[in-house]
Amino acid sequence: MNELIKISENEKGEQVVSARDLHKILEATERFSTWFERQLQYGFIETQDYVGCKEFNALANQELIDYALTLDCAKEISMIQRSDKGKEARQYFIACEKKLKQIVPRTHLEVLQSEMALLLENQRKDALLIEAKNKIEEDKPKVVFADSVIGSANSILVRQFAKDLCDGGFEIGQNRLFEWFRENKYLNKDNEPYQNHVASGLFEVITRTIGSGLETFTTRTTKITGKGQVYFAEKIKN
Repeated sequence: MNELIKISENEKGEQVVSARDLHKILEATERFSTWFERQLQYGFIETQDYVGCKEFNALANQELIDYALTLDCAKEISMIQRSDKGKEARQYFIACEKKLKQIVPRTHLEVLQSEMALLLENQRKDALLIEAKNKIEEDKPKVVFADSVIGSANSILVRQFAKDLCDGGFEIGQNRLFEWFRENKYLNKDNEPYQNHVASGLFEVITRTIGSGLETFTTRTTKITGKGQVYFAEKIKN
């Protein structure tokens, strides 16, 4: 965007333009003092919309009265002119305002606040990444165990499951495991699973008939399914 009129910044950090520069850009035919007095009739307020100041004219070798106009004031004056130059100036000020809103941050304090916010956000992301990596390492034995039993269709005896659970400093024997199952109402006093846990796929009971003729007897063997191994490993180790 080409600079149509110089925009400066006052001591309050506000964007202002010279009334004399605007008078020139608008190609007003009246003398500056007369022209500006006429603009004030539209209700512009001193110190709020404009501030008087002086500029030195080297050619005339004298100080001239000027006024620093806010962008809103300059935009309204341009609109009042009802001319092509007025429309051009107004559109220029609107474009300048849009560009100004896209500039962040402006003050030194805002820069520090922005950098601090970015630093805190990066620290938060780093902390989450470390936490995720630690969780992966912590869960790795469980994942390996789960992968191994899910990959096998065979159910196993409680004795074998007790051995499989013993790793990384965790120890539990067959008798203690049976006791845990009974205490938590997975097995009854005969070490057979309750029907609801068989129906849910955690256990299966293998029934065999041994003998022939008049001398036969039936055995029932409790096994833990692949699904049950994953389920119980999670509950027991946690």
